[in-house]
Amino acid sequence: MLKLGAVAAVCLYSVSAFACGLHQSAGFNMTIEQGSLDVFASVIEVRQSGEFNNANKPDHFRLFSFKSSLEKPHANKVDFTLFEAIKGHYSDVKMEPSVQVTGKDILPTQAEVMLVTELDILDALATGILSWDEAKHLGLVHINGPEQKKRALDVWFTGIFQG
Repeated sequence: MLKLGAVAAVCLYSVSAFACGLHQSAGFNMTIEQGSLDVFASVIEVRQSGEFNNANKPDHFRLFSFKSSLEKPHANKVDFTLFEAIKGHYSDVKMEPSVQVTGKDILPTQAEVMLVTELDILDALATGILSWDEAKHLGLVHINGPEQKKRALDVWFTGIFQG
């Protein structure tokens, strides 16, 4: 039995040694950004309540509804980094020429604006189940970065996600 445990430990170590540290594929390390622990807890609580009724919706559908919302005209559009607090995954969200969401290969800098949340929350915003003000009040989102860019993102999302 002891040998089986040792073999399992070696296998798990081998998997974690080759996992992408940025995307936390092995799940052994938790990436923490400012505000992410509060968002993490709030999202778990809302998911357990089943309030948004989108738990079984595939991520690509969630992302599509969010991207469609970002296509709406608005003066305060800004590129940003999306950090999924539970998955520990970073994505670049670029506005030009059309909305593009791609996995981020490097850690964001302090000069970038970062939205901390999860895709099911973005989907709830995009489908009108949740307003931006409600999401902030419930602790489901957090914005990091330079004040001017944080304000621009907040004004933009207040305008397009009114619930």
